[in-house]
Amino acid sequence: MRIRYAQLLKGCIALIITLAGLYIGQAVWQNYAVDLPLDKALNGISGVESVTWNNSKNINDAVNIHVNLDNTANLHKTYKDINEKIQQTIKNREYILQIMDNRSEELEQVYYDIHYYIQKSIMDGDFPLLKEKVREISAASETVGKVFVDDQYVYLQLTKDENSLYSIVSRNSDRIGGISQ
Repeated sequence: MRIRYAQLLKGCIALIITLAGLYIGQAVWQNYAVDLPLDKALNGISGVESVTWNNSKNINDAVNIHVNLDNTANLHKTYKDINEKIQQTIKNREYILQIMDNRSEELEQVYYDIHYYIQKSIMDGDFPLLKEKVREISAASETVGKVFVDDQYVYLQLTKDENSLYSIVSRNSDRIGGISQ
């Protein structure tokens, strides 16, 4: 009986040591293979102020990445650079990218006045009118407004003084209204 108890105790200790080793190995891999390269890659992009992410314990869950931008010159280019670096670093893993800004109530009001034109442009494809309306509305509020368009998104960038508002709206026609970040 005493021999079985000793063998059972040794087996339990071996199991605990194995699980601890696996946990430590996974933590080290996460830190050196994912976290540090992602942090270094994203902080090296012009316009990126800070980066945080919420990495789930489950490998199948999406990684939530929050990127704070300072006053960037070109939201479209910065957003594309960020996505490219994330894809290179985390490979095939799913992620959700959220662009954070330092908006003011005044910039939110300007966005509110412009967002109808964004939705209209997505529906009818009249992006030259959108560019004109962004210029007109932002000039009336003494705000610098820029709009960029590609095949996936409409990028709106509003800046006044030290405040910036960034909005990225999906052009997917299967969603009425798109997704704004």
